[in-house]
Amino acid sequence: MEAQAQPQRLERRVVGLPTAISTVFGLIVATTVLVSVGQGFAASWIFLVALAIGLLVMYMQALTFSELATMIPKAGSMNEYVRAGLGAFAGSLTALMGYVAIVVFPTAAESLFPALIITNYLNIAGDPKLWVVIIVSGVAILNIFGIRPFAAVEIALTVIVALSVLAFGVIGLLSLGSGDPIGPVLPSIHFQMATLSGLLGLAVFTFVGLEYACPLAEELDDPSRDLPKGMFLGLALIAVPLVLYGLAATRYLPAAKLGDPTQLTHMNVAIAILGNFGKWWMGIISIAATVSTLNALLAGVPRLLYGMSFTQQAPRQFGYLLPATRAPVVGIVAMALIPIGMNVFDAASSSTFIELVLAGVLGWATAYILIHISLAILRVKEPNAVRPFRSPLFPLPQLLGTGLLIWAAVKIFPVPDVRDHIYRDYFIFLGISIVVAFVYNAIAMKSVGVQFRRIPLAEVNAEVEVIERVDRSLLDEDPRADTLAKP
Repeated sequence: MEAQAQPQRLERRVVGLPTAISTVFGLIVATTVLVSVGQGFAASWIFLVALAIGLLVMYMQALTFSELATMIPKAGSMNEYVRAGLGAFAGSLTALMGYVAIVVFPTAAESLFPALIITNYLNIAGDPKLWVVIIVSGVAILNIFGIRPFAAVEIALTVIVALSVLAFGVIGLLSLGSGDPIGPVLPSIHFQMATLSGLLGLAVFTFVGLEYACPLAEELDDPSRDLPKGMFLGLALIAVPLVLYGLAATRYLPAAKLGDPTQLTHMNVAIAILGNFGKWWMGIISIAATVSTLNALLAGVPRLLYGMSFTQQAPRQFGYLLPATRAPVVGIVAMALIPIGMNVFDAASSSTFIELVLAGVLGWATAYILIHISLAILRVKEPNAVRPFRSPLFPLPQLLGTGLLIWAAVKIFPVPDVRDHIYRDYFIFLGISIVVAFVYNAIAMKSVGVQFRRIPLAEVNAEVEVIERVDRSLLDEDPRADTLAKP
C-alpha cells in the first residue's frame, strides 16, 4: 500500500559506469567545443597552457562533485547539494545558472551548427531551422523512450566521436592526410599574459559539464563508484583526442583562419587534412557530437527538475513520469523547446556563437563556485556525515578551483565589444534567475525566510530513504525488475 501511495519514481540501478563516462564525454565534446578548440589554437601553445589550466579547474570541480554526489545520490544533483549547504534559494539559483542557462545559451548554438553543416557543407536541401527542429525533436523522443535507449545511444556515440576526433589528430600530426601541412605543430608565438587570460573562458568551456552524470544517480548501478570514476575517466578521455586534434589543426591552417569567429573551424580543419572525405567525415561526426550533447542535456536537466519538483522548487508537473518508460517527459519537452525557440527566432547564429558559449560559461562558473562553497559548509556543519568519497587536501582544491574560475570569468574574452555582450547576456539571465528563484520559492514555501535556511542532511537522507523504501516495495511486486540489463 505504501508503494501505491507514493508517486512513481525513476528506474533504479539500471545503468552502469559506461553510461556515466559517456554522459560526461557526450555533454562536453560538442560541435561547439570542436569549433572553439580549433579557434583557440590560433594562439598556438598559449592555448595549450590555457587548456591545461581549464582541465585543472575541472578536476578540482570533479573532486567536489564526487564528494557531494556520493553523499547525496539524488536526481536533483546540484540543487540538492546546494540546498543542503546554503538553502533552497541558492539551490534554485544554482540549478538555473548551471543547467537551464546552458540550455538557453550554448545549446542554442550547438543545435544550429549541425544544421548549418548539413545545408552549407554537405549541400543537403532544407532550411537550417527545420533541421534544428528535426534534430532536437529526435533526441527528445529518444529520451522519452527512457533511460536504457538514452544509455545505449550515448555509449555508441561516445565511442564513434572519441575515435574519430582522435583519428583526425593522429592523421594530421603524422601528415597522413591528402592535404599538405603548412608548417610545424604549434607555431612560434610571443607570450602575453592578456592572451592567456582571455583564452581561459574557451579553455574552461572545453571541459565544463562533467556534472551532468550526477542527475543519473538514482538510476546508476553503484553511484558511489560510478559517479567519481565517470567524471575522472571522462575528463581524461576528452582531453587526449581534443588536444591531438587541436595540435593537428595548427599544422594545416594559419592562425588567422583558425581564429576567424565567423567560420566553422573544425570543418575547415577536416577539409585541409582530408579534403572532401574529411568534410563528410567531420560533418557526420559533428551531427553525432551534437546528438550526444543534446542527449546528455535532455537526460540530465529534466531529472534535475524532476528532483526539484519534490522539494517544491519547481512546478509539480516536472515530477510527472511517463508510465510506460518512467521518463520525466514534461522536463524533456520543455528543455527541447528552448533551443528550438532560440533558433526559430534567430537568437542563435554563427556570429553570436562565442557570446552564447561564454555567457554559458559564466553561468556554469557561478554554479560551480556555489557548489564549492556548499561543500565547505557541509564539512563544517556536517562533519560526521557518511562520505563514500572525500575530496582530498580540503580545502585546497576548492580554493584553487574557485580562484581559477574567478580569473576565467573576469578575463572572459580579449575583445572588449564581445566581452561586453557576454556580460550583458549573463547579467540579464542572472537577474531573471534571482527573481524567479526568490519569488517561486517564496510562493511555493509560503515563506520568504525559509528558503534561506539550509536543509540538514538528516532531512535530505530521509527523503532518499523514502525512495529506497518505495523501490523495495515495487521490487517485491515485480521481482523481474532487478534482472534488467544494465548498459
